[in-house]
Amino acid sequence: MITRIDKLQNLGIYKDFSECKIKDFNRYNLIYGWNGSGKSTLSRLFSFLGGRDITSCFNNFKVCVTIDNKQYTEKQLPSLNENIAVFNEDFVNDNIDWNGTLKSILLLDKDNITDIKELNSLKKELYGDETSKGLKKEIEEKEKELSKEENDTQNLLTNIAKIVKTNFKILDTSDSYYMNYDKRRVKALLETLNDKDILNVDELNTVIKQANPEKKQTISKKIEFINIDIIRKEIIKTKELISRSITSKVIDELKNNSILSKWVEQGLSLHKKEKRKICAFCGATISEKRIDELEAHFSNELNSLNDDLLQSIEKWDSLKYDEEINYIEEPLFYNELIEQIKTANIEYKGITKQINEEIEIYKTILLEKRNKPFTKYELNTSESKIIKLFNDFNLLLEKYKNYIDEHNNKTNNFEIIIKEAKNKIEKHYVQEQIDLLKYNTKQKNIEKEKKELNIQKENYKIKEQKYISLENKLSNATLGAEEFNEKLEKFLGYNELKLKFDNNEKGYKIYRNDKEEAKNLSEGEKTAIAFIYYITKLKENGRNIEDCILVIDDPISSFDSNKQFSAYAYMKSECDNAKQLFVLTHNYNFFSLILGWFNKKHKPKVKDEDKKMPNFSIYRIDNSFENDKRFAFLNDATNELLQATEYDYIFYTVYSLREKPLSKQERIFCGNICRKLIESFLSFKFPKQRGDLSSLLDMAEKNDIIRERIYKFVNIYSHEKKINVFEELDTEILDANSQMIIKDILDMIKRLDEVHYNSMVEKFN
Repeated sequence: MITRIDKLQNLGIYKDFSECKIKDFNRYNLIYGWNGSGKSTLSRLFSFLGGRDITSCFNNFKVCVTIDNKQYTEKQLPSLNENIAVFNEDFVNDNIDWNGTLKSILLLDKDNITDIKELNSLKKELYGDETSKGLKKEIEEKEKELSKEENDTQNLLTNIAKIVKTNFKILDTSDSYYMNYDKRRVKALLETLNDKDILNVDELNTVIKQANPEKKQTISKKIEFINIDIIRKEIIKTKELISRSITSKVIDELKNNSILSKWVEQGLSLHKKEKRKICAFCGATISEKRIDELEAHFSNELNSLNDDLLQSIEKWDSLKYDEEINYIEEPLFYNELIEQIKTANIEYKGITKQINEEIEIYKTILLEKRNKPFTKYELNTSESKIIKLFNDFNLLLEKYKNYIDEHNNKTNNFEIIIKEAKNKIEKHYVQEQIDLLKYNTKQKNIEKEKKELNIQKENYKIKEQKYISLENKLSNATLGAEEFNEKLEKFLGYNELKLKFDNNEKGYKIYRNDKEEAKNLSEGEKTAIAFIYYITKLKENGRNIEDCILVIDDPISSFDSNKQFSAYAYMKSECDNAKQLFVLTHNYNFFSLILGWFNKKHKPKVKDEDKKMPNFSIYRIDNSFENDKRFAFLNDATNELLQATEYDYIFYTVYSLREKPLSKQERIFCGNICRKLIESFLSFKFPKQRGDLSSLLDMAEKNDIIRERIYKFVNIYSHEKKINVFEELDTEILDANSQMIIKDILDMIKRLDEVHYNSMVEKFN
């Protein structure tokens, strides 16, 4: 059962009903409230508990309700197994077309017991009961859960898109594709991705640099590779030169003294060139014999050797590199190549230094040979070492060439390469997040759940078709119409109106005198038909009222006193055994009838206690006003509500307002209730003028000013009608004199019937 309403916010005029102090609901509950006070809104709350969607009527409302000692919020509702049936305006609109048909009522033929059992079994399996959810509810919950999972995965894609967009904001804000990146672009990329798209840190840094939108010039430096065959030939030549023998007449003194030998050789060349006969050093005559000896020592063969040695030294010198400079300047290259160029330049300096050191070894031995041409020498280094160094150098040059080609290729195909780089970055970030957030696993689970849900839906569809087939077999439209018509005749007191089942439209049509469809039903007839339809429909599909929570909102709005009693008697006979009953009404006479019924309802005696506990609760809906805005609250009934007649309650309410400052909204409320008090009292005093407020006041109040003031007050402020421009001055006067007018009304009643007035005041005081 519904125990209490713990919180109610933003539901119509129930703005903040979050600290409810009222008694818990009982099995029987009676709620009194004026028209427009919030009864219909409260009935819609109960229909929400029963499964009706009211979000289109009320946005962002908050609810907390205790049912069977468990609290439920609006997020968990409607998800109850409680069978809650609400009679209100929404129920009538959902089921009855006053110019067409009433929806069919499925009453079961009791003769077919086996089929009924199977139908009930299928109904429980499909729609559940207090012990199980039923397939329909399970499917709805799974669909809701699946929808949430799908929304969550879509949110994952949105978050991934934000990460991609954020990273590209750092890289290039001019690219509109990535500045407007969203989940649609992530989704379009998913099928093309794999784990290979994830880059390591170095790869990612490189491709980010590669995606830099700054364009550079091409590099025109030509790479000249070393011909290794030339190096090999030079090595062979060096080896031959340092090991060459000279067959000449050798002067031992010169042979063993390279410095002296060089000095003498230069002197001989100088003297021969200038044709000197006298030694320029000692002044002595140089003999022909000495000249011949020296020329024999410095033969052509030796000169040739010296020339070859000098050439070889020069050749080795030409193979040396300046190891202090970069082979190529780093800033010329794109950012992604700068680190490679730096590394290559470091390698260049290292390898050229080694090459130069190795060349120095060859030069040194050649110089030694030149100084001592008659001595044979051997290389003191491995010739493969310098070959390897030059091979390594060529490999380095190959790297330089590749870097230059890569750089120039980017310049020549700049837009294409930038786009490819950005695409790699995009794929990396997307795939990285896909793995991190386990998107693919979640998506696979969703697909699996979808397949399982589709199987469950197919199963539900098969069982539902079987249920409908059994339902059609067991349904007896004639039985439904006969029972309905019998109750309607008793309720109205005449049998002019009857329902007939229309097989084509699968519903009931209303006929008057069995001849024509009834199109011009009175409001009382409509209310009677709607209320009996509601009660009859409660028994649909073999449902028991004992299992239902019933909420009935004002079933007598258009009835006279006789029909009110019929409605009361009918409701009492049909609804007395309900699991729980809520009755809401604005009519005090009907309220009193229900109160008399409920007063006899008690709970079984509690052990060790003599008194029975009441099994009913009485409430009233009150309105309060703040900044001319009206708010509704549900409160426990006070003593003044539990009076003998509606007139007592109206009198007390007006009497309690006689000294209270009133806001505009309170004046509207007071205008309504004052009019009702005047009409009730004066209609009794002056029955001939009944139904004409102006005539009643003419009879009651002879003071023109007071009479006009009262009339305008109850006329302008009753029914909250729009005040026109001609009434504005009147309202200003009435606003200032509202307290006086209430006293005028009470004084008028006292003057007309002082005994009655004093008795009423004494009773309430």
